[in-house]
Amino acid sequence: PAVVQAVIEACLKNGAVPAQNGEFSKRAFVNGKQNLTNAEGIIEMIEAETASAAKAGAALMENKLGKKIVDLQDRLLDLVSAGEVVLDYPEEDLEMPTGKQILHTLQEIRDNLDGLIRTSTLGKVARYGIDVAIVGAPNVGKSSLLNALLAEDRAIVSDICGTTRDTLKESVGYKDIKFNFVDTAGLRKTENVIEQEGIKRAIAAANSADVVLNVTDNPADRSVFPTIKPQIRVFNKCDLYAELPCCDDSLIVSAKSGNVDVIKETLYDMFCAGDIQSADVMVTSERHLECLKRAESEINDAIAAANATTMDIVVTSMKQAWATLGEVTGTSATEDVIDRIYSKFCLGK
Repeated sequence: PAVVQAVIEACLKNGAVPAQNGEFSKRAFVNGKQNLTNAEGIIEMIEAETASAAKAGAALMENKLGKKIVDLQDRLLDLVSAGEVVLDYPEEDLEMPTGKQILHTLQEIRDNLDGLIRTSTLGKVARYGIDVAIVGAPNVGKSSLLNALLAEDRAIVSDICGTTRDTLKESVGYKDIKFNFVDTAGLRKTENVIEQEGIKRAIAAANSADVVLNVTDNPADRSVFPTIKPQIRVFNKCDLYAELPCCDDSLIVSAKSGNVDVIKETLYDMFCAGDIQSADVMVTSERHLECLKRAESEINDAIAAANATTMDIVVTSMKQAWATLGEVTGTSATEDVIDRIYSKFCLGK
């Protein structure tokens, strides 16, 4: 509106400065009212597309991860302080933790870090969902299966081999998570350059997915898709059979009739998605995961040093781990990292 614009221009003319993205939240961080995990939790809640993603974001905003990080930092700081005293005052007869006690505490910290790192698998499912590639020979019903899973006609379907030339990615919610399905070109030997490119993209999609649906319409087909990713054999077009063939190693479905929920339920159980609602803390951020892995490596360095070298090397590794953990909450994060996080907020907030 013209009046609002005129007021804004008058304010700017008289010295007001436009608020930057996340400026007020960043001020709260600078003044110790929140840490980086709180801010990232707010962002995750805003961006959440499922109940699980919202839950993970809320836990982050409530500082559940931050509290665990601070606790680990406090334990490390106690060890560093004890180590510094031993190094600075070797002649004093002070009651300090023994080398065995320091080693035991370091191992406990490492185990706690490992536990947090392992939650990242479930955290990824909660925040981003499960990436599922649908692969198979031409005309086995991959595109029809995608449409049935989405409950809408999203992919073009025909009896002509090679109809699907490129990957088609669509997401659908199921219970409290989402599945990111990728329809791919039919796999076969071909001289068609465009179809060859489609097959290349199909293989790439399968290799980047969390799991592969290997679709066939032949109950005798036991071919395995060449990938290191877990795969589920899906026997499609069961509606064409008066009596269902024996396919103990396959999910038997009919994209035409729409009975495909068994696929969703199998995927849900396969990734233990039901554990999300009962999980206290999940690592959902690649930034957090990278920091935790580095800290664990530095703790392992300290453990190795405690077994083989002098206390000064142990203390150095513990200090590095303490600083790395501080990057998660922001106590030792660089200004670039802090700016990048708050830039994801809307103007002002």
